[in-house]
Amino acid sequence: MIPATVIQPSLDIRSSAFDRLLIFLLVFSIYFEANLPYLGTASTPFLIFGFTFLYIGVTRLKTLMRLFSSKYFVASLVFAIICIFMETIHPFASYEFIFRYLNMTLGIFCIAVLCRDKTSFDIALFAFILASAFQSLFLIFGTVPLLRSFSAVGFYDASRARLQAFETFFLRGNLNEISYFSSIGAIIGLIWMYYERVKWKRVVLMTLTVPSILGVFLPASRTGAIIFFLSILIFVYKSKINLRSWVLPSLILLLFLFLAVPDVVWVRLGSLLRFAELQETDSRTKVYTAVLNNIDQYAITGVGAGNYWHGWAVSAGITNRFTTDVAMAAHNAFFQLWIYWGLPGLISFLALIYLYWTAVERNIAGNRMKSCLYIFMTMIPMIFLFYHSFYHKSFSIGLGMLLGARFWNIFSADETGTEKEELS
Repeated sequence: MIPATVIQPSLDIRSSAFDRLLIFLLVFSIYFEANLPYLGTASTPFLIFGFTFLYIGVTRLKTLMRLFSSKYFVASLVFAIICIFMETIHPFASYEFIFRYLNMTLGIFCIAVLCRDKTSFDIALFAFILASAFQSLFLIFGTVPLLRSFSAVGFYDASRARLQAFETFFLRGNLNEISYFSSIGAIIGLIWMYYERVKWKRVVLMTLTVPSILGVFLPASRTGAIIFFLSILIFVYKSKINLRSWVLPSLILLLFLFLAVPDVVWVRLGSLLRFAELQETDSRTKVYTAVLNNIDQYAITGVGAGNYWHGWAVSAGITNRFTTDVAMAAHNAFFQLWIYWGLPGLISFLALIYLYWTAVERNIAGNRMKSCLYIFMTMIPMIFLFYHSFYHKSFSIGLGMLLGARFWNIFSADETGTEKEELS
């Protein structure tokens, strides 16, 4: 049991300057992981997380162990054990993805230890805004001129133009992933800008957030655009904002996007409304169809992650529409887990999501930090609907901030009448 009520905000538990530097480096490095140096197979963010874990183990071991005794860590570990067991019963067993998930889990609790006060919390949020802005500026200057030179009459043409525009782009990484995590920075920036009352800070936030919004759309990710707009709608609804006050800003945003985003991007995004065309040319549609057609083969026990990539996915037709001998991911974390480890894996994962969701503060109206954290937490399951990875390092930051806010009572100092809960 970890009673959060025994920890009151005070100077003796404030994060140090080094803690805050680590938080900033972790967030910023995640955005550019594919472009930063590797040590063997270890990425730069992985190495920073590893160093952070050692640093916390030396300087704050007692706090880390208290967090390890919480129901959140125990449930995370139980999920991993279930996945290991289900993977073992299948041929070509591979534990790579479970290992990545465990790394993410350790990252969650490292961040929970570091995010000890509002300043560290704000640094984490601002790092998302800044990293997203830098990533988006690279996109703007590196791809917009080329994207504007292309024309397309349908999804296939627009997809080919997208690939050509990015094949020589120096910023590497999955295009959908770039869009998803640009969304995180853009949404956090919009929320902070809405609540900020200091004029010069609002100007800085606007300067950083506008490129981030473009970064959501320039990769021409349909699901990235959906996540962005849904997140805004959820924030407006949960914040109890007067809708009339958002009419003009919304119109300005839409006009800005219409003028700034190249036409070829809109052609690809517009394919969401042309289902017949997607059935003929979209690999994602082919993957979803194959996943549903083969549900009887994985519904109960799954097929195993190693077996999936060793040949099962190709035999099941979960491939690119034009490269049918190379396996693809399921483009959905829930289906991916179900296929890997059957109902035990899926149910335990859903239970884990629900458990973390119980730690989220729902009453966010009028509170910038709560709003940012709430929207971040709603974006994670939305991303899961379109993205196969359930172990991304950025999730470590968001979930770590969530548990840190609970454990250190970050929101309690300026609130009255709010019942404090236990992190148990």
